[in-house]
Amino acid sequence: MKKLIINSRIKLSVALLTFASLTVSCSDFLDTPPEDVFTDANFWTSENNVKTFSWLNYNTFNGYGNNAGTTADFYFHASSTGLIDDNLAMNVFTNFLTAPNATNANWNEYYTLVRRCNLMLERVPNVPMDQTKKNHYIGVAKFFRAHTYFRLAQQFGDVPYTDKYLAQSDPNVYKPALSRSEVIDNVIKDLEEAIPMLLNVDDSNVTVNKYTAYALLSRVCLSEGTYRKYNLGQNGNTYLQKAKEASLAVMNNNSFKLNADWKALYNSVELMNNTEVILTKRYIKGVLGNSVQAYTNTSTVQNGLTKFAAESYVTTNGLPIKQAGNAQFLGDNTIANTFANRDPRFAKAFSTADYAYSDKPYNGLTSITGYVFQLYNNPATTGTDVSTIGQNQIDAPVFTLSEVYLNYAEACAELGTITNVDLDLSLNKVRTRAGIATLTTDGTNATASGVQINDPQRTTALEQLSGIVNPIIWEIRRERRIEFMAWTTMRKEDLMRWKKGDYLDTNANPDVVLGARIPALIGGNTKTKVNAQGYVIPYAAGVSRLFVSPKNYLSAIPTNDINLYAAEGIELKQNPGW
Repeated sequence: MKKLIINSRIKLSVALLTFASLTVSCSDFLDTPPEDVFTDANFWTSENNVKTFSWLNYNTFNGYGNNAGTTADFYFHASSTGLIDDNLAMNVFTNFLTAPNATNANWNEYYTLVRRCNLMLERVPNVPMDQTKKNHYIGVAKFFRAHTYFRLAQQFGDVPYTDKYLAQSDPNVYKPALSRSEVIDNVIKDLEEAIPMLLNVDDSNVTVNKYTAYALLSRVCLSEGTYRKYNLGQNGNTYLQKAKEASLAVMNNNSFKLNADWKALYNSVELMNNTEVILTKRYIKGVLGNSVQAYTNTSTVQNGLTKFAAESYVTTNGLPIKQAGNAQFLGDNTIANTFANRDPRFAKAFSTADYAYSDKPYNGLTSITGYVFQLYNNPATTGTDVSTIGQNQIDAPVFTLSEVYLNYAEACAELGTITNVDLDLSLNKVRTRAGIATLTTDGTNATASGVQINDPQRTTALEQLSGIVNPIIWEIRRERRIEFMAWTTMRKEDLMRWKKGDYLDTNANPDVVLGARIPALIGGNTKTKVNAQGYVIPYAAGVSRLFVSPKNYLSAIPTNDINLYAAEGIELKQNPGW
């Protein structure tokens, strides 16, 4: 199967790619393709053609990027796409956009993909192929349409929605936006229809199947249930229950198992057949490369872990570092003390040998906050495979069993029904793999190593800005943060659905623009500046980032599209604050 997938993808013809472009582009009516190129009229003739067409959808998973650049879910941030989070400080200060852009790459890409899915849904029923396979590819198209509209709603809120493949001249091409809630309900409907149609094919986790759809349904419903609760003040229990049930469908499949090594999810050249990975984005030499290792293993200044994120790592007894009486925490006056007795994922993601900054590189590496990122290092990759932009080959996870476990635990906690049995079925498996004490709960509180957890951070003024959560929800959120520390979009999406945008505000949360503690630099005449306590100040004096609510909870609708719709007599409303 591996050889077939690789060779088939390499052999995609220019003619097919030209066909794909013609059939999904907004300008498809401008050209008449030559006779030796596939057209909509002569393409839909076999299962192989349908399969090949469906592969065009997989670039929607960014992973470590779709080209030699740095447009990736993981590690990289970009102000144009709003990927600002509270875990990693970018090597150049990043702020929110202040005014709407004329265009938005995501908006264009997502609607192109929606149109492609709608074309597939219209044509596949008439392709001469086995009905079971036909149903499977209809399910694949519904999956990708659901995934795309989910991301549109997350980023833009109310958006135009269509489930038909329309000619450019069709008046229904321009329709008023559907409410975000209605869009998400359609997303869930697509996934619930797709699941019984999708085959549980033995595809080595590289293509969409039934369990990929369950994993996405789990993600979507958890997101919607908590969004409605925290952003809209509504009861989201219907969605949370669906999230729980979808998670269980994956958890009950014994073919999925956690790996012994957490780091292997992020530094493996090959994630194909990995039992923890429900879907992977593959990088194959000569076909598709990425640049994530080139940026974390060269002289380029690394994005760095923030003080706010570093302090979220508990000690191995499961207790927060600031909890009174937690003798395992030795302080952070030295790098040895900082990492001593801490959640082992901390040391797997960042170097424990030394900090690195502009005045004192470590093995040629520097970091904007002092913490040296090591998550993507793989001893088996050397030379140009690591150092060359666009030539890195480590695979990226898209859906994992660990995410499903944490989705399940959070859904149970938000429903108010969580038990120790639920924790042992899900979150505690993740913690055991990590090497930290497991949790118990009475449904509200959380206990580790026989001690009730009382994290002072949970009730600070920062938390009061948007609402204090109970201890078990707090600890589940912490676990999610640590498990997916460098999964940038996941963290940003979590903050948005929990209504925790204030975490990104440098005035409300100054720890989000501080780095490692290096007391030796206090008062020194160095390029690297620290505050009075010795914490690295990564940016120039006076820079700040203000999170404006509700403005920064959604991206602006591209103004060109607002004008395009207005020319057709349709009002496409700009998002609040823009």
